[in-house]
Amino acid sequence: MRGLRPWIALLTAGLSGMAGARTTLLIEYRDKPPYTYTVDGKPAGFLMVRTAQLLKRAGIEPQYAEVPIRRTLMHLQANAVAVCSPGLYKTPERAAFARFSLPIHRDRPHAVLAHASVAAEIRRLPRASRLFTDGRFQPGQLEGVSYGAQLDQWLAATPKPPLRAQLSPMQLVRMVAAHRVDYMLIDQEDLGWLRRDPDLADLPVERVDLADMPRGELRYLACSQQVPPQVMERLNQAIRELPESSSD
Repeated sequence: MRGLRPWIALLTAGLSGMAGARTTLLIEYRDKPPYTYTVDGKPAGFLMVRTAQLLKRAGIEPQYAEVPIRRTLMHLQANAVAVCSPGLYKTPERAAFARFSLPIHRDRPHAVLAHASVAAEIRRLPRASRLFTDGRFQPGQLEGVSYGAQLDQWLAATPKPPLRAQLSPMQLVRMVAAHRVDYMLIDQEDLGWLRRDPDLADLPVERVDLADMPRGELRYLACSQQVPPQVMERLNQAIRELPESSSD
C-alpha cells in the first residue's frame, strides 16, 4: 500500500468528480517501447497515442505515471484508487480483480530468440509446441509478464523451469547471449525496437520463427474496480468508434 499513497493524494479531487461530466483517471504504463515509454517526462509509444485518443473521446482527463508492471498489478488488485493501465493481456487471474475494456490492440505472434549454438536445432523442430516439451533446451522468461494463455501454459510445463529476468526484455536477451538460457519468447514489436541498439548486432542470438506459434494476443485497458461501470462503458464506446489497432 505504501506505493499507492502518493496517487491517493493526487487523485482525490478527480475521484470525487466521477459522476461529473469530466473524469480524472490515473493511467499507469510500463517502460515497454515501442508500445509505452517516456520521452522528456511525457508518455510516448504507439499504444500511448491510442490511449490518449480513447481518453479524449471518452471525456476522461489522464494523470500519467510510468510504473513497473508488477507494481501496477499490485495497484489494480489493491483497488484503493481508480487506475487503468493500457496494453495488458486479459488472463483469468487478472480478470478476478480488474475490469477490462474492449480490446485496443492485437499483437503479432511471438518469435523465439535463441542462442546461436542451438538456433539450428530449434528450427528443425516441426512445431512450436515441441520446443516446450524438449528437455534439451533451457527457457528464459521475464518476471511478472504474461505471454498469452497458450504460451504461459507451455512455459509452465517445460521440463526445465524457466530462469527469470527481473527488469526488461533486453536483460533477458543478454541472458540468452551469455547462454545462461537457450531461448526466450519475444514480442515482434519489442524485437524490432531492440534491434535499434547497435550492441544487439554483435550478440550471438538468432530469431527463430516456428510454424504453429499462437496468434498474437489482444491487449486491453485494465482498470481497478474503483473505475465505475459507466466510465468503463465510456471507454468501450470510444474504442468502438476509433479504428482498430493491430499489427497482425
